[in-house]
Amino acid sequence: MAIVAFDIKDLEDMGYTAKKLEDIGPKMGIEIEEISEKEVKINVTPNRPDLLDFTGFLRALDNFTGENKPKEKHYSIKTEPVLSIKVMPEVKKVRPYIAGLVAQNLDLRGNKLKYLINFTNKFADTYGRKRRKIGMGVHRLSRIKGDLVYDAASEGTMTPLESKSKMKFSDIIKKNEKGQEYGYMFSGKKPLYPFISDSEKTLVLVPIVQCEESKTTEDTKDVFVEITGTSKKAVAEAANIVACAFIDLGAEVFPVTIEYPTGGAEITPLLNYKEIKVKLADADRTIGAPMGERDIIGLANKMGYVASQYGKSVLVYIPPYRVDVLNEQDIIEDIAISFGYDRITPIPVYGTANGLASEMAEDENKIATMMVGLGYMEAINSLLTNEKVNFENMSCKYDKSMYITLADSKTTNLSMIRTDLLPGLMQNLAGSMNERMPQRLFEIGRVFNMNGEKLVESVRLAFASEHSKANFAEAKSVVESFARFNGISNFKIKEQKNSAYIEGRCASLEVNGISVGVFGELHPRTILGFGLEEPVVGGEITVVKEIKYEV
Repeated sequence: MAIVAFDIKDLEDMGYTAKKLEDIGPKMGIEIEEISEKEVKINVTPNRPDLLDFTGFLRALDNFTGENKPKEKHYSIKTEPVLSIKVMPEVKKVRPYIAGLVAQNLDLRGNKLKYLINFTNKFADTYGRKRRKIGMGVHRLSRIKGDLVYDAASEGTMTPLESKSKMKFSDIIKKNEKGQEYGYMFSGKKPLYPFISDSEKTLVLVPIVQCEESKTTEDTKDVFVEITGTSKKAVAEAANIVACAFIDLGAEVFPVTIEYPTGGAEITPLLNYKEIKVKLADADRTIGAPMGERDIIGLANKMGYVASQYGKSVLVYIPPYRVDVLNEQDIIEDIAISFGYDRITPIPVYGTANGLASEMAEDENKIATMMVGLGYMEAINSLLTNEKVNFENMSCKYDKSMYITLADSKTTNLSMIRTDLLPGLMQNLAGSMNERMPQRLFEIGRVFNMNGEKLVESVRLAFASEHSKANFAEAKSVVESFARFNGISNFKIKEQKNSAYIEGRCASLEVNGISVGVFGELHPRTILGFGLEEPVVGGEITVVKEIKYEV
């Protein structure tokens, strides 16, 4: 989730009062976070980065209310590139992909420049994963001399934005505000710094800061936008979103030629429309409300799509800024939003079989009852997490062979499937640190670990207790209660070393000589990693070593 703010006056000037926004927002599937006298804050989901921009948000409002009807091939660019970027071989090692575009006859007066800069920063920090995946910069075109070069070097110089003197790349990372914030991407004794230069100067230290000479102001009419990153697909999608926003602002958009060292030239952005056929029967069945092709076409228009009848289907044209739309189901979901979930009548689900809890579920419920009896509250966390929470905050070493990562995740908060339960409970405690102590939580759930090339799904119990007198004995009593409750008599408690716990106050639970869990007093480093202040004890025990499914 990302929260963006727009001036209420700018929206009122376009016909959208606070009352109207409060009514329309939820119907569009957009959460209005806050409305004050000066601004409106909206919560943008990771799958809709186009709404991070004021122009994109206004476009969505106009489409939904019928103020604007989507036009076929509305988003198009001039055919002749006005700039070229030569990509050098060295940059492939650190940040291999780049896209660019030029917008002319822009009007950036009022708050438009502020919205543009805010969008580039918010986009790079959310969709771009704190600029690691995508970075973006806007430059005054008239200050660019000649064609551009995208390269990487161990050192260089430039005059950073809002600065009057040149600095070395390494000094920018150490001393500049943006360098200190995003310099974590460059490590090692002699890191390579990606940069873009023209025939006279370095335009930008990618993706940290651009130069003062190409600074954009309200009177700027023509701009060059560069987008760099580690994913070619994500970079191209970002270029499409920016280009569409400029077109809606009334600018003319020109492509840029990218010359990669492997040979051949590419043009960005492409602004291609995707075509997806939606069967009327599929839409009716999924939504649960009968609709004709005219209804579906009208509902699709409200969500920004151009649509036309195609036999017993509707052919939907996906505008280039809708990078989240993958298939027919995404279109049907938008049609349902446009139709209104409140207008869909729920129907009972009939079946001939009686549902019963599985034996595993019964066992989990019994363990949960035991933990509640010990004074713990149950937490249910998402299977998705990120490396910082799952490993780094727990002081655990890791590499990508140990876990499952998400491809093309839209946010840094959800980049992998969890391998442990305890980090999630620590996050829960961090979210309730202002509540009365003690705080005691547990979770029974599934974790996923890689054993070589095999994925192992397990069921575990994790618990955590936070208060000023939390100690090893408390954790030990929970583990012993668990063992006895499950009829395990031949268990042993043995001292264990684990980087997440204090040495000497950590132990393992062993059954038949095999370790099935670890528990103890969490290390202060671990506690502080989650922003907690009180001592914490906890542990994690394997309930089912491996779940095997019958095929």
